[in-house]
Amino acid sequence: MYNDRESTMNAIASDRLVLRPWADDDAPALYALACDPEVGPAAGWPAHTSEAESLQTIRDVLSVPDTYAVCLRSVGPAGEPAGTLVGAIALKDATLSAFVAGAGERELGYWIGRPFWGRGYAPEAARALIDHARCALGLSTIWLGYYAGNRKSARVQHKLGFRYVRTDRDVEVPLLGEVRDEVVNRLDLETPPTAGDMAAEALAILCAQPCPERFLSITEPLKLGRMTVCAAGEDLGVLTRLAWRGTYFAAPFSREAAGIMAGLVPAGELVSLIDERYLVEFANGSAVDPGRYELWALDGAMPSSAVGPAGTPNDPVITTLGPDALDVVDAHYDLLDRAAIKDHLKRGWVRGGIDATGALVGFIGEHEEASMGMLEVVPAARRRGYAAALERALVNELREAGRTPFCHVAPDNEASRGLQRKLGLRRVGNLIQCWFEMPQHRAPRERPAS
Repeated sequence: MYNDRESTMNAIASDRLVLRPWADDDAPALYALACDPEVGPAAGWPAHTSEAESLQTIRDVLSVPDTYAVCLRSVGPAGEPAGTLVGAIALKDATLSAFVAGAGERELGYWIGRPFWGRGYAPEAARALIDHARCALGLSTIWLGYYAGNRKSARVQHKLGFRYVRTDRDVEVPLLGEVRDEVVNRLDLETPPTAGDMAAEALAILCAQPCPERFLSITEPLKLGRMTVCAAGEDLGVLTRLAWRGTYFAAPFSREAAGIMAGLVPAGELVSLIDERYLVEFANGSAVDPGRYELWALDGAMPSSAVGPAGTPNDPVITTLGPDALDVVDAHYDLLDRAAIKDHLKRGWVRGGIDATGALVGFIGEHEEASMGMLEVVPAARRRGYAAALERALVNELREAGRTPFCHVAPDNEASRGLQRKLGLRRVGNLIQCWFEMPQHRAPRERPAS
């Protein structure tokens, strides 16, 4: 059945796996994995019902160029012998893929049997085949799709460096008689986009939305180079991650997009969701109790003199605090841990107010996402207008630097709300931004090759 190209297919080895052509005598092992209802239906094909069906699948579907059985290279961690079949992987051309448009493109497909989930075999096999596609086949583009809701495949694709392209709605799944939404990603092997390219794309997408001020927690740090873009699309929204603390910032444009985006965030990671309405999709059936905050920003329509300069007789002298202020800042501010406070001081993000006696009366800073925060006045200096003086100074400094001053305010913090109004900040719509720890993902599945 093999043509000349097929007959020259060689095995591809990685650290723990071997990718080799299929053989008829793989049918029993294939059936043992493919009969599992958690494997095939997740990717659009029904579970196998007999070894005879598995044999026919090998002959009709899997015995084509660049289609491999994924096997253990040596004894597995549970004592499985070398050569044990763990899954399948393939590079599909335009005759088998709806995504592939040219000779230099292929679509990657794979699946791993349930007994072998959680070992990292899918990304390891995929990396090996991608290296083969680049070095041996000279391909320029690899496509990869998964059905919406398949969070395990989403994470694998993200680890492999695939970028979100689009979501195809109501795609027919003929073997199951269903329609599903399919997420389409791609990997550019020749000229991968730079971090700057991805940031520019994300900024363009967010700035084109109605009320772009909603996304200040993403657009401002992106402009400052403090975030990396994880995913961006006009139908998806934007998912980013802070460079130092690693917090994910998610701005989905729909509930479907929120579900896709949530699949890219590992369990246990801190997430800042721009719009609380999409919390259900991120919680994925788990109980989540987020911290909730309103977004306040300087009204862009206000005249430049609205906030006014600091320097009244009662105002403190504003100065940048350095690492030597760590103990005093840490003693008065408990919303960041000591390591984060030390980092903020090292980066020059904290301003202190010094009164006429030379004493520190308070401080204010900016967070990694470029929002104003850390506003504290020491107890002995309260009720003298120092809080307003500190924030006024920072607002003016940011504005002079061409930045948009903004902050997050707890909904029940009336004192902070009043201060923001006094300084010319306004609440951005009815937006509630929330912070939470990503719960465990449920029902992990991987996309098959056939």
